[in-house]
Amino acid sequence: MNSSIYRPICMLCLVLAQFVYPPDSNAQNAARIPLLTTTPWQKQDDYLETRLSGKLGAEMKKIVGGLAAWAQQAGVDSLGCTPAWCGAYYSNKSNVFPLFKYEMRAGFFTGDMGMLTATPGKEGRFVITANDLSTLQQTFSLNGHDYISLPSMQEVYGGVFYREAVVLEEESGEPRQTRSWLITRAGESPYTILSRKDYLEAAIGEIAADKQKVKEDLQQRIPVKTAQQEEAEQQREIQSIESMYTGATRDSRIRSYKANYKPDSVYFKEVFAGESAALDADSVLLQDMLKKTSPDSLAKPAFVSGPAHAFRHFGDGEPGARMLAKWNMNYFDKTLTLARPQFMVVTWQYDPVNPVAADVDRLIMKLDYCDLQAQFTQAAATAR
Repeated sequence: MNSSIYRPICMLCLVLAQFVYPPDSNAQNAARIPLLTTTPWQKQDDYLETRLSGKLGAEMKKIVGGLAAWAQQAGVDSLGCTPAWCGAYYSNKSNVFPLFKYEMRAGFFTGDMGMLTATPGKEGRFVITANDLSTLQQTFSLNGHDYISLPSMQEVYGGVFYREAVVLEEESGEPRQTRSWLITRAGESPYTILSRKDYLEAAIGEIAADKQKVKEDLQQRIPVKTAQQEEAEQQREIQSIESMYTGATRDSRIRSYKANYKPDSVYFKEVFAGESAALDADSVLLQDMLKKTSPDSLAKPAFVSGPAHAFRHFGDGEPGARMLAKWNMNYFDKTLTLARPQFMVVTWQYDPVNPVAADVDRLIMKLDYCDLQAQFTQAAATAR
């Protein structure tokens, strides 16, 4: 063969081989999805909770577009369903921190497409949320402070956490499989987990506060007279008896009155002791656990679900168990704009019985979530 033709052909083959056989990723156990040329997903209208400012709005839309491009690497469109996506943008007024919350929402449909802002389509819904934990967290009040209540998650790689659960769809009541990934900077977390020791101490404080409320309520219902007022009232009652009776009858009634007389302060203490007895028992239980539990056990996460006065044991390993946490404000990079993602939550919810959804699930599971983590951490580093 003519060498002038052979050499260019060999070079072309080497270049093509880089795309046909991409290098493996060691970032996570699942196979990395190569960049593929797929049919663009259908774009639907974005959801806007509030008007976005020009610069920050453009920045968020660019990020959401990048998230959609990353998700399209799964090649879901090759399964015969119709993928569609949109962005959702919210104000930052209700956030604990002033960051903007926004989402990339995708749905996979075999029939007529519904609105992505509505409930998930039968074949599943895929959402990437920036700067918001609401899909994972619940609010938990303890001793006058609000904490984050979170499900336990398994760390599959540094800064990438995973959980799966079966939940009932609100409208139909049918079970749906939910997979969630929490993606943070490696080795860091936007929240700190509350230990059992911290919980027990705070719960004892809450019960003491509850007992004080019972006392204050009683003080409104049972006014307590001063010692001088008590003495004056006794004298008036004795004088009334003396004016109505004489002799042995008078003396007997005065003795009976004095023997049965109960000052308001004594009556108040008796009623208060009865109404606060249950809280006293709860406090003794918590204090006993705090004293007798080993330091190693006290350092474990606190899995609780109910108020302090109803606490009996920690719920580790119980179905639906949730642990308490509080925001770690030191995690957040204040040098970034309010539109930059500082952490992300990826949620994939689908009907496991539906064959199309099950096929989509297999591709969603193969997406490289470490690559997604690298994208937003590298972008943040560049933006500084």
